[in-house]
Amino acid sequence: MEYELMLFSRYYLRPQHGAEGLLDRSAFVLLSRLENVPPMTLKELAATLRLDGSTVHRQVAALLRPELLAYAAHNGGELARRVTPTAAGRAALEQTRDTYAQGIDRVIFEWSAAKRAQFVGLLQDFNQSVEELEGSPWPRS
Repeated sequence: MEYELMLFSRYYLRPQHGAEGLLDRSAFVLLSRLENVPPMTLKELAATLRLDGSTVHRQVAALLRPELLAYAAHNGGELARRVTPTAAGRAALEQTRDTYAQGIDRVIFEWSAAKRAQFVGLLQDFNQSVEELEGSPWPRS
């Protein structure tokens, strides 16, 4: 199982060469994490993503420059600033997600609907078990 999971992560369906305007993997994960939750602080993001604070700082800065992320309105006495996806960030996330979905479709186009549903169900079970063990559920829409 470990070997197949390693291969699965390696085969993550990267866009074909020449695909432009797509988010890199770290931006894709960060924006995906923020899309269905209230704005988060960088400390909260680091804890949720299990990353070092400096890594999250760099990733957030890289998304603030092209305005894919923005600082949320400040709440009263709160010192920490919170980030949230912008409309452009959500559009980039959707475009990237659509490209990856096309890659997945190329792989599973011959699979029956039942086989597709079984695969998705097993992936959800696996991911939710990991999230439960780590105490960090991933929001799902």
